[in-house]
Amino acid sequence: MVPAVIAAAAGAVVAKHGNRSNTRKSGSAEALEALGVNISLETKNFFDLYCKDSNHQGLALLCDKRKEEDESLLGELLKKESLLFLVLDHITDPHNVGACLRNAAAANVDAVIVPKNRSCHLNSTVRKISSGGSELVPFIVVTNLVRSLKKMQSSGVQIIGAEKTAKESYTNLNFDKKSALVIGSEDKGLRPLTTENCDKLVKIDMPGQMESLNASVASGILLFEFIRKS
Repeated sequence: MVPAVIAAAAGAVVAKHGNRSNTRKSGSAEALEALGVNISLETKNFFDLYCKDSNHQGLALLCDKRKEEDESLLGELLKKESLLFLVLDHITDPHNVGACLRNAAAANVDAVIVPKNRSCHLNSTVRKISSGGSELVPFIVVTNLVRSLKKMQSSGVQIIGAEKTAKESYTNLNFDKKSALVIGSEDKGLRPLTTENCDKLVKIDMPGQMESLNASVASGILLFEFIRKS
């Protein structure tokens, strides 16, 4: 199956020769051509020059990257009757952010929201780990996260924070039509100010001996619990 991001590609470059994966490259090229993507055959020198830091495997796509959004998009989205936001509270690991974006795309989230400072943004690692999710979900960078949470609340959005010290289990939670799930960093969790501005705090019960879950795993559990109860 060809990733959805390919639909936005302006062109693709395929290596002329290679000692491995020729059949797979040929199949990918045919799938791209079926989508109307222009194919260009290039030698190994092309990939050494333009893709030297990537595990390209003889195939490259030339496409426009989705850009980060600002708070003006948040205002537009808040006009919708039903919403699901994923808010990442100062998560700095690009692998975590990329995996969260992948989860968000799978759950049809309206936007992923991060603060401007002390937070990982859309870099090459995030895009790669998201497996196309970075091109499918708006990535909104806000100047002040707490202020944005309050703005959401004034528009009827229920703010739900994931916190391991919370008393209520996420399985007992009733979601509103407009909800935002807030995930903190793996080492520090939610910041105190963020916690104070959540409408509800929930925990994911862990009978084992680990103290916390990876942030992307927690986001996936909560996002699909929202879908299950919607």
